[in-house]
Amino acid sequence: MEFIENTEKLTCICKSDKMLKPLTIRKAQDGFVFFEVTSEVGVLPKELTGKYTSMPKAREAVAQYFRTMKETIGVRRENFGKDFDERKKVRDAAKSITKDSKYIHQGVGNGEG
Repeated sequence: MEFIENTEKLTCICKSDKMLKPLTIRKAQDGFVFFEVTSEVGVLPKELTGKYTSMPKAREAVAQYFRTMKETIGVRRENFGKDFDERKKVRDAAKSITKDSKYIHQGVGNGEG
């Protein structure tokens, strides 16, 4: 979980390893002193909709959401792809070793003796 706050623009970028795209806390566009959580992509989770009276309260709400949420489908897909690539490298390396070792003659008649 990472929060990158910009006090000049009154925004905060909220990143989590459970989501591909970050959430943003910003000053509400309604002219009042409230803050809101927005998402660049997709629908904002129901738990985070609404207005917050301060940046720290909005940040705490986002932190609580990140703690309890499951990984998004995109993150799971990305992690599975990485794991699959690692397993494939190990499997391909094992195949390479067995192909190379068939030309090695061991035992009697190896030219020794």
